[in-house]
Amino acid sequence: MDQAVSTTFRRVPAAVPAARAFLRYALGVDAQATDAVERLELAVAEACNNAVVHGEGETFTVAIEVAGGRARVTVSDRGPGFTPPPDPAMPPPFATGRRGLPLMQAMVDDVEVASGPHGTTVVLTQSLLDPAAGQELVAGA
Repeated sequence: MDQAVSTTFRRVPAAVPAARAFLRYALGVDAQATDAVERLELAVAEACNNAVVHGEGETFTVAIEVAGGRARVTVSDRGPGFTPPPDPAMPPPFATGRRGLPLMQAMVDDVEVASGPHGTTVVLTQSLLDPAAGQELVAGA
């Protein structure tokens, strides 16, 4: 089942769990989510957290597209932007910050970042197909 939905959240910490719930609702996931969906959910939470912490303005947007057994989640904020590193590496254990992009990359199939003086957009792509059987893992796929 192909679908596309989007919504805008207030740029406050409480929006992060709300965005996670929005993702699960959009994917049609019940309490027994798959590993792929859980990893996508964690990556989306990290992208939303970054929008809350580093963005500006009152809101940020989450858009979810499901087509061909793949989910594509776009998180966009307004703000000063930043220069994404070409190959973000996990910092040392006691360093603060700089973990978001490496975490997202470890969680999902693909991460794209576009950032400039008017905001940042993170696109997370994850397969929702069971690799062994080629079957859909969630109702929305």
